[in-house]
Amino acid sequence: MPFAAPAIDLEAEYQFWQVYDRVVRPLPGGGFRLAWLVLQAVYRARARYPADTHKAALSRVLFGTNMTDARAAELEELYGLVSRRLAAVAVRTLAPGSTA
Repeated sequence: MPFAAPAIDLEAEYQFWQVYDRVVRPLPGGGFRLAWLVLQAVYRARARYPADTHKAALSRVLFGTNMTDARAAELEELYGLVSRRLAAVAVRTLAPGSTA
């Protein structure tokens, strides 16, 4: 199923993920700085290719021939976190009376 990405405020997302990393649990992928680079790539891919299926969108994040299984799992987990975050933002944006 294609994904329709809402408009994203990267500054707000940076703050959200920074709090998530500190309060909820550490982000996978080598700490917040490295995870943020991956998160930005996911946001860009979702914005540039909104008609991508889940599999195609994930393949844009998983790249390189020398990627280890552990790194691929980290990237896939970050992709999943962003996907759930974008879905939550989209629901709030579409909700009647929403100010988001």
